[in-house]
Amino acid sequence: MSKINNYSIGVDIGGSNIKFVLLKNQEILKKKKVPTPKTKKEIISKIKENIKCLTYGVKQKEIKGIGIAALGPLNKKGDFILNPPNLKALKNCPLARILKKDFKHLPIVLENDANCFTLAEALIGEGKTASRLRRGSPIRAAIIFGITLGSGVGGGIVVNGKIYRGAFGGAGEVGHMTIKFDGQKCSCGNWGCLEEYCSMKFFKRKKVLPRELEERIKKGEKTALKIFEEYGENLGIGLSNIINILDPEIIVIGGGISRASNFFLPATKKEIKKRVISPLSKKCVKIRITKLGDFSGAIGAALLVKKLTATA
Repeated sequence: MSKINNYSIGVDIGGSNIKFVLLKNQEILKKKKVPTPKTKKEIISKIKENIKCLTYGVKQKEIKGIGIAALGPLNKKGDFILNPPNLKALKNCPLARILKKDFKHLPIVLENDANCFTLAEALIGEGKTASRLRRGSPIRAAIIFGITLGSGVGGGIVVNGKIYRGAFGGAGEVGHMTIKFDGQKCSCGNWGCLEEYCSMKFFKRKKVLPRELEERIKKGEKTALKIFEEYGENLGIGLSNIINILDPEIIVIGGGISRASNFFLPATKKEIKKRVISPLSKKCVKIRITKLGDFSGAIGAALLVKKLTATA
């Protein structure tokens, strides 16, 4: 009797790009990235088109479901995108219900994109790498905080291999933590949010892109490095607050800006040493850069489908 394979689809909807993966168990078979369209109709059409393309030739009975990683916040039930500051085209969008019309035979799971990123890291990324023997049994790190640095700043919490969503589904929104009470106005309506100082918005105000700064640093320009150091200090303030509140074992940093971590992470760690209260937390918390790369959110969404169908 031939073995039935388990496939799952992961989609990560970002402000700049939409990423797609097809997993067979935990192996990535296909992946694709496309620019995020401007309107809701175009975004939904692009998602449907690429899911169908990705699963061409796969037997329907072997596909376990579709996981969607979306910019938050989401409603508590997890089928409705509320008011994402960096993707206003999907404001108040019942995305899971809309997609269900085309994919009636498949379970569809909608989850915050940073939660999916953190889940992927916890299960097959840095959380797995950091596994260690405790009393003779290998277990993963119990508490992992994930932060994504890109067009916005997202955060996710995984405790004992499960996403922690909070009482009303809004846990982990670190991007909208106030770090400067009289700071820049954020797209969410607040002032001084971490997102204003640790996303691409920070570099846009400096009128320079991270990759341009990297080139200038290679040429020995000290002012370029100082911009990254300022960025790193801002991130260190935010992560110090997270460590003081959550006390995670590992913080995993992802998103496009994380590629420049060599230039800003020393300043981030220096700030953490200054601001974290617990000497044990300060000494033991691990700060890691994602090894799963750009598709970590989509991978996490696909893994979430597998976890749900495994317990169904």
